[in-house]
Amino acid sequence: MEEGLQIEADEYIAGGDYEAISRLLEPARFREKLDTRLRERVNIFKETLIDPNTFCVTWEQIAGRGAFEMQQEEIIDNVYEAVRGGIASGISVTDNPGGNPAISTELLCTEIKKLGIEPLVHLACRDKNRNEIESLLYGLSALEVRNVLLLTGDAPSTAAFGGKSKPVFDLDPIHVLQLVEMMNKGLEHEMLGKKRVLAPTDLFAGVCVSSFKQQEAELMGQYYKLNKKIQAGAKFIITQVGYDVRKLHELLIWLKVNGYDIPVMANIYILPYGTAKFMNANQIPGCVVTDKLVAEMAEEKKAEDKGKAARLLRAAKMYALAKGMGCAGAHLGGIGISYDMVEYIVRKGEELSENWQDLVAEFDYPQKDGFYYFKRDPKTGLNLDKPTPRPPKPSFKAFGRPSPPFMFTICRFAHILLFEPNSLLFKMLRPIARFIDSSRRLKKVFLYFEHLAKVALFGCMNCGDCAIFDIAYLCPMSQCPKNQRNGPCGGSYEGWCEVYPNEKKCIWVKAYERWKARGEEDKIGAYITAPCDWELFETSSWLNFYLGRDHTAKRLGLKPPVDKSALKKADVAKGVEKAAKA
Repeated sequence: MEEGLQIEADEYIAGGDYEAISRLLEPARFREKLDTRLRERVNIFKETLIDPNTFCVTWEQIAGRGAFEMQQEEIIDNVYEAVRGGIASGISVTDNPGGNPAISTELLCTEIKKLGIEPLVHLACRDKNRNEIESLLYGLSALEVRNVLLLTGDAPSTAAFGGKSKPVFDLDPIHVLQLVEMMNKGLEHEMLGKKRVLAPTDLFAGVCVSSFKQQEAELMGQYYKLNKKIQAGAKFIITQVGYDVRKLHELLIWLKVNGYDIPVMANIYILPYGTAKFMNANQIPGCVVTDKLVAEMAEEKKAEDKGKAARLLRAAKMYALAKGMGCAGAHLGGIGISYDMVEYIVRKGEELSENWQDLVAEFDYPQKDGFYYFKRDPKTGLNLDKPTPRPPKPSFKAFGRPSPPFMFTICRFAHILLFEPNSLLFKMLRPIARFIDSSRRLKKVFLYFEHLAKVALFGCMNCGDCAIFDIAYLCPMSQCPKNQRNGPCGGSYEGWCEVYPNEKKCIWVKAYERWKARGEEDKIGAYITAPCDWELFETSSWLNFYLGRDHTAKRLGLKPPVDKSALKKADVAKGVEKAAKA
């Protein structure tokens, strides 16, 4: 086998022409060479970001619609400038920003790689199923594009061909992180009944988080989900857009208190007045700009340069604050930003960073009734490492919230009675479930009545892999437009869903409030919920649970009941086969 090897490891992972080559089986010697070459290929973005003695700078480019438009040409021109200037360690490219169609970020990033700088691919889960995501990640790896920022993605806009596109949200960033970890170790899969191990990749995957949320329930959801992201393998964090320095500092303290040593890049958006008003009105999901900041910018706009110098100086001050507080880098973004502006922000920011504490008071932009995870430090204006009190069983009247709904209490009681593996009824119902499952007609009738009940109670979509146990008896398939099973996306605003502002509360806000009524809000972050198994679509989720087929049963270690008659038949067959051989 080894004698028949035709290519060396260098050629396999990428030659000068980036030709991708795949093989069904690799001999041990070849795989060792491949691993060595992957380790030798320096990733400047990664090395700069994880080096405590350097401050990493990335420059975000916004991909536009079309193939031959000026916006695409400007991106390439900016990359040339960045390569010549040498300040940026990476160029990031957005993935269908705002849910609008745009040129492929993967295509642009492969071109950027050829120009001599590390690209950072934004990969949104909105438009891709798990097959497509795996294909893209392997394709990027083959072309030595290794840095990926994993996002949930904004909800689709109405700007697509023929109207609003169908959202996918098959996986969330936590699931993709798990996939990346498996790919980096060498993904195992079955082919022709045999286990195969693919050559390992060298992907460097990061995530986003918003510590700028107003409500306790929103903010805690972000931190619960971030904890899962880190457990799943996140290697770096980029913050969502916000200008309250205490909120940025809060994230750094949260990581420290929880024992996480993971680099954080501050998202510094060079903010013009018009965009500030949009963000203030919640027209750009997840971005927080307060009334106070808008008022300041309205005054700056009266200047002869329409406030340009002021917004660049603001960005430089944010750079200085981020570096001074302990961030690992700055992620610079904005519309119409030239390299000269980037260079000014970095150089001025470095100059100001020596006295960064003097700038803290300038970035005091609290939201009305905003919740902070930690107590305020009166000396610095930032945070102490002491959490703000969150009583386990609060007075809902004092918090201005209703008591948990009666349906939650009923569902919880039914769950304990029927779906707890240690309950007597559960043990009695398992053999009945197996009997129903053995009959096609009984299964059909059972599914009909189960679905009827669950539609009335939860708006059930009949996915067959029910996740209401994971979200305080709320359905992520019917009640969350992004089908989020592991925590909230970053788009909620004052507790409202990104897609239905002022109409529907985020289901994760509702879940937090339900569990908090019992002092059990930490259940939201207790474990990672697996993605929906679509093989179970339009089958009975109750039967799937009892018979060990769905994700909850697997998490609890419930194995399918042993069919004793089938075992006897198998033993008889083995005996006959043995006798025949004899």
